[in-house]
Amino acid sequence: MNKRFVPRLKRRLKISLGGKLPAFTADVSPGGFAVEAMQVMKAGTTVHGSLTMGGEEFPFTGRVTWSTHGEPRLSLRGRYGVRFTGIPNEFFRVFQQAI
Repeated sequence: MNKRFVPRLKRRLKISLGGKLPAFTADVSPGGFAVEAMQVMKAGTTVHGSLTMGGEEFPFTGRVTWSTHGEPRLSLRGRYGVRFTGIPNEFFRVFQQAI
């Protein structure tokens, strides 16, 4: 049973976190996104960057809420979730069109 109240889309969207190399989302929702990466960020970390959706780039701020490590020796990526603390309202319009 899915306990989420907001839709979560399985989308591979480009994100940029604090000027580091681009990464990609595993899924995205109006509240945040999950990232698959070789190096994960620690829960509680504040992040800022931009997310590209619908051909538009949206700057955001957020907080890492959970993380699981991967296994680099097996090329298995870790994952972490980011909850938005700030994103332009225009993002929600673009998200709604993607549903």
